[in-house]
Amino acid sequence: MAKLILCLMLLCLSGSGAADMAFTGNLLDRPCQLDPTSAAQDVVFMQSALPQFHHAPGRSPAKRFPIKLLNCRAESIGKVVKVVFSGEPEQGLPGTLKVAGVNAGRLGIQIVDTDGQTPLALGDAHRAGNGDVISAEAVTLNFSAYVQATPEALAERSVTAGEYSAIATFEINYQ
Repeated sequence: MAKLILCLMLLCLSGSGAADMAFTGNLLDRPCQLDPTSAAQDVVFMQSALPQFHHAPGRSPAKRFPIKLLNCRAESIGKVVKVVFSGEPEQGLPGTLKVAGVNAGRLGIQIVDTDGQTPLALGDAHRAGNGDVISAEAVTLNFSAYVQATPEALAERSVTAGEYSAIATFEINYQ
């Protein structure tokens, strides 16, 4: 009887359960902080006359918008920052953002690089992929954008009056 009780006690004590425990984390090397005013911007284009989009070059004036980086650490000086924009592309105007609204498929939004002249295609890093060297505690990257009629819309003069909008996201990469 004593052996039976001892065996039952051992069975009860040896009945252990196993559980998995996962550990995760993320180490970031963010030499700078994104200024909150740069995080969610509304770039509002000036009102444009419709005939402007019926004749070459078929585009609006450019509108500047900054991306500001703050509190860049001293040890980050000399690192390179690269900005890449993404969004739904306009198939009729490669590299541009597709607009929503009555002119979807007829207009695209072209982002312009920090030099103020070079079109920056979606998915490409600014300054021809070279980015900018962090040289101070604060860095301001001045991009711009304009609205452009697609070649087909220009040829057909099919852009119509109405509102349009598009959404782009940007990613900041450090090297």
